[in-house]
Amino acid sequence: MADFKLPDIRVPPELEPAVMPDLLRYWYLGTRARRHMALRRFREVDVEMGVHPGARILDIGSAWGFNVMALEILGYDPVGMDLIVEQFPVGQRIAQHNGVGFPVVAGDAANIPFEKERFDCVTMVETIEHIYSSDRVRALSECRRVLKQGGRIVLSTPNYYSVVERFKRFAVKKPWIRKRMPAMCYPAGDLPRAEYHPYRYHRPVPEREIRNLLEKTGFRVLKVKYFLFVLKNTSNALFPSLRTAERILENLPGLNRLAATVCFVAEK
Repeated sequence: MADFKLPDIRVPPELEPAVMPDLLRYWYLGTRARRHMALRRFREVDVEMGVHPGARILDIGSAWGFNVMALEILGYDPVGMDLIVEQFPVGQRIAQHNGVGFPVVAGDAANIPFEKERFDCVTMVETIEHIYSSDRVRALSECRRVLKQGGRIVLSTPNYYSVVERFKRFAVKKPWIRKRMPAMCYPAGDLPRAEYHPYRYHRPVPEREIRNLLEKTGFRVLKVKYFLFVLKNTSNALFPSLRTAERILENLPGLNRLAATVCFVAEK
C-alpha cells in the first residue's frame, strides 16, 4: 500500500503549549525532522495492519491519541489504551476540534481490559521498549488473547543496533558525555514500579529477542522491516537532503539494518 497516507490531525490554535504532552509539542508540532520521525513510525505500522476499513484496532500506548484519531478518520474502528491518563484531556480537546471521537481507555498492556478475540489488529508504536522486561511475555500474550484468529500485531521499537541506540548505551556509562547531550530516552536501570513512567523506563532489545518473544507467545512473524535515518536534531534547512539520503539507505541491504526503528508484523 505505497499510497497509504495518514490524515493531518489539526491542533486547536488556543491550546497552550504548556499543557501539551511532549509527544505532541516536541514531535508532532516540532521541527520537520521530528514530525517526520513521528509520522513515519505511525505510517509504517498502520500500513501493515492487513485489514480493511471497519476493522477493530487496539492501539496500545496511544498517548494523546494521534493514531486513534487518524485510524477513525480513515474508516477503522479504533480503541486506544495507555497508562498515562494525564494526556487524555488534551487528546479529547484535539479530537473534538477534528470532529472525531476519543475512544481511549486507561490500561496496562500486561492486563488488557477487553474480552478475548475482540480485535482484528493490535498496533504498538514505540511502546514495547517502555514495558518492564519481566512483563513483556504477559503483555504479548494479552495481545494475542484479544486478537481474532488470523489477526495481526504490528509493533515498532527502537532498533537496538542503530547508531543512536549504540551511542546511548555508551553514554550511560560515561556521565560526563551524557550530560552534554540533548535530552533523550536512555536505557533504564532498575526502576521501582512505584516510580514508573514510560519516559524513565526505556529498554530496547535486539531483533532476535523481540522475534523470540512473539514466537514464544504463539505469534507467527510475517515480516521485519527497518526504517528511519533522519536524526531528530536535524535542522529544517538540512532536512530535505537527509530525507533523500534516508530513502537511499533504507533500500541498501545491510546498511538498512542500522536504521533507527525496526517494525515487526506477526499473525495469531
